[in-house]
Amino acid sequence: MSDYQEDRNKALELDEELRDLPREVRNVLHPVRMTSKEHFHFRCHPGIDCFNACCRNIEIILTPYDLIRIRRRLNLDVESFLYQYATPFTLTKGQLPVPLIRMDPETGQCPFNTPEGCRIYTDRPVACRYYPIGMALMHKQQATNEEEFYFLIKEDFCHGHRESKDWSIQEWRADQGSDGYDEQNRGWMEVILKRRSAGDTVATSTQLSEFFYMASTNPDAFRRFVFDSSFLKRFQVDPDTERKIREDDQALTEFAFAWLKSILFGDQEVKVKPDAMNELKKRKAAKPVAGEASEGE
Repeated sequence: MSDYQEDRNKALELDEELRDLPREVRNVLHPVRMTSKEHFHFRCHPGIDCFNACCRNIEIILTPYDLIRIRRRLNLDVESFLYQYATPFTLTKGQLPVPLIRMDPETGQCPFNTPEGCRIYTDRPVACRYYPIGMALMHKQQATNEEEFYFLIKEDFCHGHRESKDWSIQEWRADQGSDGYDEQNRGWMEVILKRRSAGDTVATSTQLSEFFYMASTNPDAFRRFVFDSSFLKRFQVDPDTERKIREDDQALTEFAFAWLKSILFGDQEVKVKPDAMNELKKRKAAKPVAGEASEGE
């Protein structure tokens, strides 16, 4: 295979993987997969003539860790933040709901943007931290791990690419503080990726969508689900984990996606208690087979 054809195949493969990413990513020009050691030129600063242009008319997905950081910054409870700043959006492939930042309906401006720049800059979303780099995970059916890769976002309005500052992708990630975000959001990303790999023919149930959105956006509601229901009677949760998820939103979010992976994909990170499993088997065995009369009939 020629180098041109190989690059062309990679570009087509990447186009498919980007279907569900925000619009600024889908507008990538000549997408090429990149490694963390590859270099690019970019610099954004208040003196550049396109400053703030990338902060309007854009779809910014809020990850679970984004929400935790920004809510703390604004000192808002979950419901207040979601009402004021977020709107649900359903991913086309995988059909899972995610929150987007609600842009100003008149100006298209991000609500956190000011003429001087982002007012929550140190707690800005990971999508903003990566820009102009995009990161994606690809799930391969025969592989045990996901493949991580990057791509460059070059939009016509952005003049940062004309700057002479040279970065490797690894250096950019470290400078922007995105590495820690990726680790905190790993479980969320894995659920999305594995759900997408099931294909468009597998419908996402309403209950699954609700659990996923709750785990993604509302640790208070998920905490009530764990502690105010029969959850702890049905699933094995060690005392240390139970203590952490009572007190810490990030620990609870990580636990929520570990549980979702277990019930959806059989990952066994959160196991069903033996007694609960036996009871479930008994109930299933007691159900009459279709067409047969139950006792008493």
